[in-house]
Amino acid sequence: MISPAVKKNIQDYLKGILPVLILLALCSVGAGIAASQFINDPVIVEAIVVGTLFLLLFWWGFIAWRQKSNWVMKLQELMLSNQMLSFTFTKIKSNMPWNVDHNRDRLMRAAAAEYQNLRDRAKETQQTLEKYVGSNVSSKATDKAGRSELGGESRRVYVLFSDVRSFTRMAEQLQPQETVEILNKMFTAMEEVITQNGGDINKYIGDAIFAYFRRPYSNEGEAAKLVLRTALRMQDRFALLNQAFKVSYSQPVEIGLGIGVTAGTAIVGNLGSANRMEFTLIGDTVNLASRLCGIAKHGQILVNEEMAEVSQDFFEMTALPAVQIKGKSGMHIPYEVVGERLTMGR
Repeated sequence: MISPAVKKNIQDYLKGILPVLILLALCSVGAGIAASQFINDPVIVEAIVVGTLFLLLFWWGFIAWRQKSNWVMKLQELMLSNQMLSFTFTKIKSNMPWNVDHNRDRLMRAAAAEYQNLRDRAKETQQTLEKYVGSNVSSKATDKAGRSELGGESRRVYVLFSDVRSFTRMAEQLQPQETVEILNKMFTAMEEVITQNGGDINKYIGDAIFAYFRRPYSNEGEAAKLVLRTALRMQDRFALLNQAFKVSYSQPVEIGLGIGVTAGTAIVGNLGSANRMEFTLIGDTVNLASRLCGIAKHGQILVNEEMAEVSQDFFEMTALPAVQIKGKSGMHIPYEVVGERLTMGR
C-alpha cells in the first residue's frame, strides 16, 4: 500500500511535469509534421519525431540540472559568507546530475547542525552569565544587547546587605579551601532564600551580600513583609549552617551574620565605562543599608526608620539608641527587627 504522503508527492510531481511533457510531445509531433512535408518515408519521419523528443528531453533535463546546480552553489556561497557552516565543512566544488540533490541535502543538514551548535553555545553562555550577574540582569542584558547605555533611573527599592562577623579571624585559622567552601555554602543558602522571596542579588562583596527587592508605590505592606521575612529566614538558615561549620573543619568556626535593610529610592542602571559596565544600585538608601549592616551584631537585623514605618504592623521593632552613621550627618535611630507579629489572616 502506498502511503497518503507518498501518493500526494507523486501527484504533485506529475502535476508539475505533465505540462512540460505535453509541450515536448507537441514539439515532437510538430517536427514530424514538418518533416513529412519533405520526406515521404514514414520510418524516417517517425525516427525524426522520436529523435526530436529525446533531444528535447535531454535539453530540458540539462537546463533543469544547470539551474539546480547553480542554486546549490549559490546557496553554499550564501551560507559560507554568513558563517552558517562549520569550519570543518568540506566545500562542494562541483555538481553532477546524480548528486545535486545529495549536495543540497548535505548543505541543509550541515547548516542545521551548525545552527543547533550555536543555540547550545548561546544557552551555555546565558547560563554562565546568569551565574555571575543573576537571571534577571542577564535577561535584560540579552534583550537589550547592543543597545546598553551608561546611566540609570530613580526607583523605589528595598536594599538588603548581609555580612559575616569574625570572617577575618576565621580566614586566618582555616585553610584557604576551607574558607572558600564555607563561603560557597553560605552564599548558596542565602541566595536560595533571597530569590525564593522575589529578591535579586546584585553582587557578592567578599563575605557580604548586596541584594535588592522591588518596592511598590502602593499597598507595600505585603512587599515589606516579604523582605523582612527574607532577612529572618536568612538568619535561621545561617544558624543551621553555623552549627555544622563549628565541627566540620580543621579549626572550630566562630562566625556570625549581621543584616541591614532599608526602604527608599536608589539610582538603578549601568555604571562604568563604554567598554565595561555593571548593572547596580547607588544612592543614600544603598549606603545606609550597608552602614546598618556594618553595625549589626551577630543575629541582628537593623532597618531604617522608613522601613520600620511600612512594616511595623507586621513585625515587632525595637528602637535602638541613636548612632552616628559613617558618612552621614546627624544622629540616626536604627530599628532592630525582633520578630514577626502573630496576626490573624496572614
